[in-house]
Amino acid sequence: MNNREKLNKMDRALRLLEDLKHSQVAMVEKVSHLQLDAMEFSFSEMEKNMGDLYSRYNESLDLLNAEIERFDIKRNQFEMKHGLDKIEEE
Repeated sequence: MNNREKLNKMDRALRLLEDLKHSQVAMVEKVSHLQLDAMEFSFSEMEKNMGDLYSRYNESLDLLNAEIERFDIKRNQFEMKHGLDKIEEE
């Protein structure tokens, strides 16, 4: 695999990470709504479980954000190191 192909794969990985992040954000929002509903219904067990899920999903989101940032830096360094940031002339 040449450097351009590797950079394209890195870009694909970043898009997948961003997609995963958006999914994780949606899960955090949904579990938050469920926790509030459980409070209104006085379902204490569900409220506790949704609170636990909320914490886990938030931790996962933090991990994803850190990974996206780290990988984006590595990707940009790779692009610059191999001169792939310059526009290719046709």
